[in-house]
Amino acid sequence: MGIGKSYPIPHIPYPFLFLIIFLSCADPPFRVHERLEDILQQDLESMVAQIIKGSGKENILDTPYFVIKDLKEFRGDTAEIYSAYAEVDFYYFKDIKLAEKRKFRYDARRHYWDRYFKEMFHY
Repeated sequence: MGIGKSYPIPHIPYPFLFLIIFLSCADPPFRVHERLEDILQQDLESMVAQIIKGSGKENILDTPYFVIKDLKEFRGDTAEIYSAYAEVDFYYFKDIKLAEKRKFRYDARRHYWDRYFKEMFHY
């Protein structure tokens, strides 16, 4: 005896149930991109702070920036572990033609961007 109406639970065929569960666990592409943008901004701020701490503000661009050189999303079996890849160049030195390249991959199971490569390069 409960208050209110009771509704029957609809029967959902197993293939559709699996699809619903799968889609609810995957991050939509816009979320993946938002998370990347957040991490890139944090990385840039951290890099600039380290340079300022070591040598002062005079070596830093007025507006440090980053450029996403490559961004790929993977589907199907390829995306089982990593579902996206990004290659990003960071520019923050004023008088030195030196930048930093970082590569990231999006871990589909843990829902975070993993930084796995970084190097300085002359341009």
